[in-house]
Amino acid sequence: MRNKLPLFHHKQHLRSAILPRILAYIALKNLFAKKLRSFLTITGIVIGIGAIVFLVSLALGLRNVVDQQVIGSRSVKAIDVTTPNSAIVPLDDARINKMSSFAHVTQVAPAFILPGKVSADGSLTDVVVYATNTTYVNLSALKFTEGNSKISDKSAVISTSLLSLIGESSAKNAIGKQLVLSATISSADGTSVKPFKDTLTISGAADIGSGIAVYMSSAPLRAMGDDNYGQVKVVADNRLNVPTLRSQIAGLGLTTASPLDTLSEINNIFTIFTFVVIGFGGIGLIIASLGMFNTLTISLLERTSEIGLLITMGARKADVRRLMIFESLLLAAIGGLGGLFAAWLLGTVIDIVLTHYAGLHGVQSSIHAFLITPLLLFITIAFVALIGWVVALYPSSRAARINPIDALRHE
Repeated sequence: MRNKLPLFHHKQHLRSAILPRILAYIALKNLFAKKLRSFLTITGIVIGIGAIVFLVSLALGLRNVVDQQVIGSRSVKAIDVTTPNSAIVPLDDARINKMSSFAHVTQVAPAFILPGKVSADGSLTDVVVYATNTTYVNLSALKFTEGNSKISDKSAVISTSLLSLIGESSAKNAIGKQLVLSATISSADGTSVKPFKDTLTISGAADIGSGIAVYMSSAPLRAMGDDNYGQVKVVADNRLNVPTLRSQIAGLGLTTASPLDTLSEINNIFTIFTFVVIGFGGIGLIIASLGMFNTLTISLLERTSEIGLLITMGARKADVRRLMIFESLLLAAIGGLGGLFAAWLLGTVIDIVLTHYAGLHGVQSSIHAFLITPLLLFITIAFVALIGWVVALYPSSRAARINPIDALRHE
């Protein structure tokens, strides 16, 4: 019995004698007993957590903005198909039909791409002609300033950079205006050349940057017997099937490109950037954690006799440990929530200022340079709780080892 008695007492000693809500109340009262010290400690946590959340939300927001600018409205399920050599591997109807038969293909939109000239009101301008259909235009991430993407046999969509060259000051005035388009159609092997000329009505204007282009229907060129396409957009039913389709298309001797390539590179860059900003923010968090540790340790030294009295009155070692852990978690929770709010508030204010500044320069859309996602919130809350628990390990263990007789003797 004498060998088993210490184990029995040890098990009884670990049982809690104080309700958790009572321990939480005591912990809260202890924190507010030293208001200035608690305030400074919480402020350090707010700065540390706020800095990390602010910087990470900046990285996420910038990545989101860049993704939207690079990918635009193009479907990430689309694949751009070209030929490395049209004379050897022509991008013709036979290969398009083959691609259409592949599994997981939902759309195939071919386009003739050829140099041309546009004349209007006596002006003559070189342009790039895309003879295609509405599906291809919708997949090309065109930002329409006027009109729409629908093209027919006698209508065309032009780039906004062409407006001034044909004597128009605005896209709105250009809608309905006629222009004469001329081009030469070459065979795949370059042995024959056919002239093409048609009068088209402008149905839409789109901003494609500095490029000068005209999008028209491919029907007139197909009627001339041409099937030497410059590019084909193939759309998969799911982005997960894009790599498989690209391999199948490459097997036909064709070259493929996908918005997923750009998206992957962007994600890699911003992943590195995110870790870098976390490293910088982590410096402040380490300082805040040391402040928490210092606060809990000093509080423990100041309350040695109080803890001894609690033990004398029946509190267990587990109660003393929980009391210190509750204090640490309260500090971390208040500071963590304050840091989240501070980061959100600062990011929102900066977004409002940037949106206002951009509006003064003609940008109509809102700017969201900071993005706090639900995942970021969850990780931050879990991380704060972990810090509170880790910081409390040593003070709580030391508090549980206090001898109540010695503690009361030094009172």
